[in-house]
Amino acid sequence: MTTSKRHGDRRTRRTRQALLQAFREVVREKGFAATSVQEVTERANINRGTFYLHFTDKYMMVDAFLREHFQHLLSEALPATAQWNRNSLRVLIETLLQYFENKYHHEPHLSQAVAPLVERAIHEELSSALLILLQRSTIAGARWQVPMAVVARIVSWAIFGPVLQWSQEESPISRVQMANHILFIILKGVADLAPEAVPE
Repeated sequence: MTTSKRHGDRRTRRTRQALLQAFREVVREKGFAATSVQEVTERANINRGTFYLHFTDKYMMVDAFLREHFQHLLSEALPATAQWNRNSLRVLIETLLQYFENKYHHEPHLSQAVAPLVERAIHEELSSALLILLQRSTIAGARWQVPMAVVARIVSWAIFGPVLQWSQEESPISRVQMANHILFIILKGVADLAPEAVPE
């Protein structure tokens, strides 16, 4: 890679980060609905043409911000070589529980414009993180009865649904207890919870 290319990449990253930082500040001050691209570019001291080289609109910007923030949380919580095991799944579940507890505070208070964006982005990131854990843990040449991508997607919903509901409702169950419940069901399944309910 040439020096000019490296400098160009660094400039691109700096510009993107400046826009995301300005976006965060304006949203905190005015709310997402009232935030405009013009206000973000003025705050970042970047022209609108440059903005559109990075993002198509503010919805793409909030999606990028959410994904990068959640990826950062996971990178701090999980080692780069984490694999599919009890400890990694627990950390992933606890990180998600804390993330949504901080968002909802056990009340469905996010605006209808923002909540679907948050939930879709974080669910997709969760599914991707689970797939990566599975791929790192798979023995080369091993055959799966269900494709890994399908496993990751199913498990992601099994985690995401209870986390979301718990974070939006008053609950006597603590975050640690909820993590234990979700982890137990993911690892053990219905067969261990109610063996008489599972036909031979």
